[in-house]
Amino acid sequence: MANGLLHYFEERFSGAVPVPKAGNRPFVTISRETGCNSITIAEKLIRKLNLVSDKHWKLVSKEILGMAAEKLNLDPHRLESVFNAVTPTQMDEILKAFSEKYYKSDKTIRKTVREIICDIARDGYVVIVGRAGVAITNDMPGGLHCRLHAPLEWRVKNIAGLRGLDEKTAKEYILDSDEKREKLLKDFSGKTLCDMHFDVGLNNQRLNDEQIADILFELMKMRGLIIVK
Repeated sequence: MANGLLHYFEERFSGAVPVPKAGNRPFVTISRETGCNSITIAEKLIRKLNLVSDKHWKLVSKEILGMAAEKLNLDPHRLESVFNAVTPTQMDEILKAFSEKYYKSDKTIRKTVREIICDIARDGYVVIVGRAGVAITNDMPGGLHCRLHAPLEWRVKNIAGLRGLDEKTAKEYILDSDEKREKLLKDFSGKTLCDMHFDVGLNNQRLNDEQIADILFELMKMRGLIIVK
């Protein structure tokens, strides 16, 4: 799968002139509270889609940062600082002064990430997990936007088990991560999370990963985003 994605990205962003499209192709964004099983759910949904679709669906998440870093000739850690809402340190300013040619502002980074995610969504047949995907593509046709949520106690136990953390550490991580993700959405859209437009919100405690993937699959059929013969 990794090689396939790499080949796709190389072709898509090699500098070739893009082929004009009649309209947006179908895509899905999954936003989530920290501790929900977004990647697992996305993988299950993609398997279902690839069983019935004549197009190959793919998952995109962290790859977006690598693509943006390459396009900007930038250290991927610099992009992580933007996505993790890290305030530039004094050392960042020193580095900027010594290497202005390679310094990119947060605004430039966000613009590049936005362009990449929009291109990916227009190409379609992709499930975009996180990375402010819902904020960036919210007004684009062809998308289904899902928000995963669950009670904090469940998410703490879930991520503690997945990462081998004690529950106190897991809770601190979740609260910090949720705050950064909400800030990221607002940075990209100018909207608070409660003003963001999702097509569906699903509780990962009440519904297991397979059930959520099934629901999203059925919603895509209802919306005409996929056609099952």
